[in-house]
Amino acid sequence: MDKNVGPRLKILRERSQLSIRQLAEKADVTPGIISCIERGKNSPSIATLQKVLGALGTDLGAFFSNGSAKQEKPLFLRENMQLVQDENRNYTIVFARDPELAVEVLDEQIRPSDELPEMETLRCDVAGYILMGMLELEVEGKKKALLRPGDAFYVVKETPHRGRAVGDETVRAITVYCPPNY
Repeated sequence: MDKNVGPRLKILRERSQLSIRQLAEKADVTPGIISCIERGKNSPSIATLQKVLGALGTDLGAFFSNGSAKQEKPLFLRENMQLVQDENRNYTIVFARDPELAVEVLDEQIRPSDELPEMETLRCDVAGYILMGMLELEVEGKKKALLRPGDAFYVVKETPHRGRAVGDETVRAITVYCPPNY
């Protein structure tokens, strides 16, 4: 992940006039996580960074945007798309959050890992279509499902869920968020 994440996050927190504890409480993470990220001692997962940025009223697209590449709707050129990554996932933000767009679209790649990711609860509906790999999807209250290329999923907002790649192949999925969340 970008080495400037910590200092930039600290600036956002201070502009929001929040202490580390206050931000941690709003983001539902520990104060130690916020402190380690800000000092560059920890590289947060995308899920953790997403929670922290959401608590600060922003998103991954805005946080990582360099501001220089503006998309000319209705075309969205790949060289202007933002890439966000951690050790287990890459997101290409295809349609970033924009007041003129009703959805946000990501090209998501999840690398195989024995580590089970944390459950995510989003403030939006999320749908996905599996392009390659095998995705184990767990949705609270439902039986775990193993999705293969050509399968799709839809998770209603505020429903805890998580997905991970199983096997040796990276999962690639197109995911759609409505309303835009990232």
